[in-house]
Amino acid sequence: MKARRREWAWLAAGWLLAVVVFRGWPGLDLWVSAQFHAGAGVFPLDEHPVVRGVYLVVPWLGRAMFVASLLVLLWAWRRPAAVPRPWARRAGAMALVLVLGLTGVVHGVFKDHWGRPRPVHVTEFNGPHPFQPALQRSDLCQRNCSFVSGHAGTGYVLMAMGLFGAPATRRRWWAIGLTSGLLIGLGRVMQGGHFASDVVFGALIIGVCAALIREAWLRLALARRRRRLARPA
Repeated sequence: MKARRREWAWLAAGWLLAVVVFRGWPGLDLWVSAQFHAGAGVFPLDEHPVVRGVYLVVPWLGRAMFVASLLVLLWAWRRPAAVPRPWARRAGAMALVLVLGLTGVVHGVFKDHWGRPRPVHVTEFNGPHPFQPALQRSDLCQRNCSFVSGHAGTGYVLMAMGLFGAPATRRRWWAIGLTSGLLIGLGRVMQGGHFASDVVFGALIIGVCAALIREAWLRLALARRRRRLARPA
């Protein structure tokens, strides 16, 4: 099986497993969050210096990655010989996943329109709203809601660094991105800011966006190659 097909197969399997688990056992989200809840709506680790520090720093890291990507692309455009092609490709992939995946799909489509209340806002943890399963749309939250985790998504974006590389490079950066996103997402679960499913589906959404960007890039590269071969010698 080609690496591309294998990657799509892993994504499909991940989606299937996540849907089965969180639709079959929606209470799993509440159980996981309850492990970090001390009662009376308090999630004690919300004030832990490391957890709080990661929460505050991650959005700025996302902005820094975007600015750095644009600077590399600008420099590659102005001075093509000064920037190795692999780094220009990595910068382009990073910018695309940040804009289309994180900003466009995670924030623009889901967080601002899915309406899922965060753990600290549900009645099980002394909040005002009833719990909503991950795949059930709601009107209980108007914007910047729980589904899916934007902080975790920022960590997952690191997988873009290997997006246009060889299979081994892609696997390495997929592992780095998944690990970063899951650790950041765990911190948000500890704070009562997200459910476990928000973190899991965030990985799958960013993964699909990244894979689609790679597919588009490959098709454009193939079209350019065909045009070159079709030119008369």
